[in-house]
Amino acid sequence: MCSTTDGMTDKKRGPEEGAAYEVSLLDLLVIMAEERRFIAKVTVLFAAVAIIYTLLATPIYKSTVQIMPPDGGAKSGAAAMLAASGLGELAGGIGATTADTIVGITKSNSVLDRIIDRFDLQNRQAEGMISRLLRAALPEPGEPKLRTRVRASLSDNIQSAADKKTSIISVSVSDTSPDMAMKLAGAVFEETLGVMQNIAVTPSAQQRLFLEGQIKQSGEDLMKAERDFIAYQKKTGMMGLGGAPSDLAALSSLQARVVAKEIELKSARRFATEANPQIKRLEAEYAAIKKQFEENRASAGTKPLSGVGLSRLPEASAEYADLFREYKFRESLFQILLQQYESAKIRESQEPLVIQVLSPPTKPEIRSYPQRKKIVVLATLLGIFIGIFAAFIRHFMRVSSADPDTASKIGYLKGAVASDLGALKSVIRRKKRE
Repeated sequence: MCSTTDGMTDKKRGPEEGAAYEVSLLDLLVIMAEERRFIAKVTVLFAAVAIIYTLLATPIYKSTVQIMPPDGGAKSGAAAMLAASGLGELAGGIGATTADTIVGITKSNSVLDRIIDRFDLQNRQAEGMISRLLRAALPEPGEPKLRTRVRASLSDNIQSAADKKTSIISVSVSDTSPDMAMKLAGAVFEETLGVMQNIAVTPSAQQRLFLEGQIKQSGEDLMKAERDFIAYQKKTGMMGLGGAPSDLAALSSLQARVVAKEIELKSARRFATEANPQIKRLEAEYAAIKKQFEENRASAGTKPLSGVGLSRLPEASAEYADLFREYKFRESLFQILLQQYESAKIRESQEPLVIQVLSPPTKPEIRSYPQRKKIVVLATLLGIFIGIFAAFIRHFMRVSSADPDTASKIGYLKGAVASDLGALKSVIRRKKRE
């Protein structure tokens, strides 16, 4: 066969063309037939490596949860609620919560950090045969992994996408454990829902969060007023002023209504403009209650208390009256804020959830990676192509070695490569000595 191919080499060679070399399809088939053993060895080698890799590679399991965004992902629940109530103008300053936004939240640092802390992923050991062998040979230090790296790895294992037609969001989480993959997928939904609820995307949620802060502060003020009042009673022994407590309690209750209405007005202004009818109504109610309070407070100085006007009360009685009024005011204000808070919670519960589970995550029964059949088939095909390519190179090198000109060029290239490799090795050795 060698003489045949050598004859093919010289078949198209002329005095002016030098060593022009033309190969037909039949010549290529002949070369492949000559190198069939070499091609088979390369193919078997690639297939064997692929089989070993698929047997040793850590299996990866994927669990998926499907999420339904509010209103099909077009607008937030705030806009829908306001439109249904006839207060659509309030939605002017509210941004739309699209499915793409929710997809971004699923991989936000807030959600990732919550999941890391929830499952203690910084201290979690890698699973799989190779990881166990490496830990046995090189035990890992006791320090936890960097949160930045764990966060990046977790983000890579979460795939979120929204269907453009239905806006249904699919969140898939990959892990070496099928149970852990299912738990992580469920945690992504729960933590995403928690983050979206905390950022208060609806007016009722905004009002609830605002009132929570007001109730906390009001509770602290009430406890302080109660402590001061009781301490004064113990100090002076005074337990009442005849008709004064009922009159002061009524004035304190009216004052609490003024402050509560002011808080309600501030809460409404967080998501509505001054031109909104609801704001105008609250302003009118606030003005009326405040006017009534000012009139009652002005007349309190002449109203008889146990037969003596406030202006002529002894100093101790006046101080007692101030502490009592402050205590009743704080008590009434706290009760009104609690009522407003409960109303806001009821309104929020009647609104649609920010996001809802359409299909809960399930425990994966089949690994998503490695796909052994696919990897082995692709590796075998790759081995065939590389084997054929290498066979052509081998044939070219063998034929070219018979030509003195080509052989000298090949020798020059080998010498240049060997020289460069020698220089590189000497540099490496010198760097090691330094």
